[in-house]
Amino acid sequence: MKLQTNRLILKTLDLNLIEAAARRDTRAIETLGYKTNGEWPGPDFFEALPYFRELLIKNNGTKGFDSWIIVAMDTREIIGGIGFLGDPDRDGMIEIGFATNESHRRKGYCFEAAQKLIEWALNHDEVQRITARCEPDNISSKNVLLKLGFQIVHKDEELLYWKYYV
Repeated sequence: MKLQTNRLILKTLDLNLIEAAARRDTRAIETLGYKTNGEWPGPDFFEALPYFRELLIKNNGTKGFDSWIIVAMDTREIIGGIGFLGDPDRDGMIEIGFATNESHRRKGYCFEAAQKLIEWALNHDEVQRITARCEPDNISSKNVLLKLGFQIVHKDEELLYWKYYV
């Protein structure tokens, strides 16, 4: 699956890209048609690769409620990742997460990508609620979530829990 904004391409991960990312194989990533400066995948995303791999296998491909890469349209460089932690649950809830490479932060990419992916998700009748989590000291993520229209619904010692009101 592929979505576009003015500056970005959002593309669902496939097994080839997951395998290349898991090996941190820059050459394999570039063979798949993307550029990388070595920052992607970041630590959190790298840790989640086995989960997304299993999700793709379980679903026999992507349904879109999994992981996407954020690609700069002009350079084809992977500048970050975004996505959901799986299909909507029985109450229609999905959780979104996002991150950009350090060299591409503070350029509005996360907001632009998240806005497009939320729009995509809300076009699915089964989606009733979108949630997110972030650490209390993650000012950038907090600002993106607020700008998107999320509100804090709960917090504990480790995380802030957000809800997007549809």
